[in-house]
Amino acid sequence: MARAQGGTAPMQAPAPRRRAAPRAVTVAVAVALVAACGGPTGAPGSDTSAGTTLRLAETAEYATLNPLETMFGITSKLYDGLYAVGADGTVRPDLATGPPEPDATLTSWTVRLQEGVEFSDGTALDSADVVATYATLVDPAYASPLVSSFPFLTDVAAVDATTVTFTLSEPYAPFPSTLTVGVAPAERLTGTVLDSPLNREPVGSGPYRLSEWRAGESLTLVASDTYRGERPDVERLVVAFVPDENVRAQRLRGGDFDGAQLSPRAAEALAGTEGLTVVANPSADYRAVTLPPGVPAFRDPAVRLALNLAVDRQAMVDGILRGYGSPAATPFTPAQGDAFDPDVGYARDPAAAAALLDSAGWSTGPTGTRAKDGVPLAFTLMYFAEDTLRRDLALAVASDLSQIGADVTVEAVDRAGASAGMHTKAFVLGGGDQPYDPDTQVYSALHSAYAPYDPQDAYSNPSEHADPEVDRLLDAARRSTDAGARTQAYRDVQRVLLADPPMITLVVLEHTYVARGLERYTGVEEVVEPHEHGVAWGPWWNVAEWRARP
Repeated sequence: MARAQGGTAPMQAPAPRRRAAPRAVTVAVAVALVAACGGPTGAPGSDTSAGTTLRLAETAEYATLNPLETMFGITSKLYDGLYAVGADGTVRPDLATGPPEPDATLTSWTVRLQEGVEFSDGTALDSADVVATYATLVDPAYASPLVSSFPFLTDVAAVDATTVTFTLSEPYAPFPSTLTVGVAPAERLTGTVLDSPLNREPVGSGPYRLSEWRAGESLTLVASDTYRGERPDVERLVVAFVPDENVRAQRLRGGDFDGAQLSPRAAEALAGTEGLTVVANPSADYRAVTLPPGVPAFRDPAVRLALNLAVDRQAMVDGILRGYGSPAATPFTPAQGDAFDPDVGYARDPAAAAALLDSAGWSTGPTGTRAKDGVPLAFTLMYFAEDTLRRDLALAVASDLSQIGADVTVEAVDRAGASAGMHTKAFVLGGGDQPYDPDTQVYSALHSAYAPYDPQDAYSNPSEHADPEVDRLLDAARRSTDAGARTQAYRDVQRVLLADPPMITLVVLEHTYVARGLERYTGVEEVVEPHEHGVAWGPWWNVAEWRARP
């Protein structure tokens, strides 16, 4: 697909920005038109000549501010997409004027744009920029990591200055939920994702623009003068990069920061501190243990089921998560709304797990480790070295499984080590990158098309599971125009997974944050978060919409 060159649209009065949707109990799995309401959120910050400043502590420095490399998070402060995620997880219009309009075959989708939108450099945003953004995204030469979310996109064209048509190679019902990519100026979409000028010099139409980036220290965002919506009351965001959680917590307690993302343990330690509030956002972020066939024992379905019966998920929620989460049995979570079946789950039963292994021929040897035909029930369980939550889950799993004769060795690894070992070792997986439709939550995690081990894409179907019935149901759901049929297909998938699990899904997390001064603003709302979290999420996800209380 050729990259389109950007044009300019007639300048008109800025259109009002749509507010986030009110909170809902469950998340819709289709695009919803949400009436403007809700509003801002905030922390105290300080008053300066530049307006109110909010100081936040992030766990790590951002690798890039390019919207074609990261779809959510910090880039959403700088860029607008055609659609955005609302407070309840529904996808709502942002640059678009309404929901995308599909044809009867679900292979052609039309989106109409707001007029009078400007980028932070003062140039106009129109359909040519939308075309260029998506054409560049799927261009192999650009090498965007987001391209996997657009497997069927074959063409994108500007009908006129405010109308864009997307053409797909086959029906894809979840397509609207993928249209949240930040739109960039066509003339700045050059080079590759690695050397793009947008990586360090973002130009978007969002409520903030980049003011300063001190490598290894912090970045500063300020309110954009060209933003089409109401100017943020919090005019300045200073995000410091503080990898050490203890340091983040200490400096937050000491007043250096107005907020930070902390683990449940660290957040709980600050609960009750004067001026600080612990905030927990629901998420689709799950943790699971992969069971790849490179470990011979995992090829036996009886072993996979027994391991699922042996772990104590509720103890992990109560102890490791401090109650900030819930047990899980599959990669489906409540964030998928009606598609999530709350009745699908495992009751912990080590005795039943042991009996199942006995009947399958896995006998206990003199060391206490089970084996069958000379194959031991033994494996290495990897976790990211810096992730204390995954470490604690790995240790809990190892302890639980030792009670049924499984010998588990935990191993701290870096990213490269995890990818390299994914075929022959188990791994504490984090999932839920794009949870706002069931398809984007589970398809690449479960479909056999992603089963062959690829060290360059080790996190897609990391258990290398292949089940024709799961494939059939997932394929039917992504092509169906019937919302009820899609829901039933996904519920059927969960029943299949319960009987023949490809992994040990453990828990769904609530993301925990600690903030100062939220009471000084109206519009503070929680939001359903993906796997990604940090101070671009939490109570600050819609900071541009906060309004200071009089």
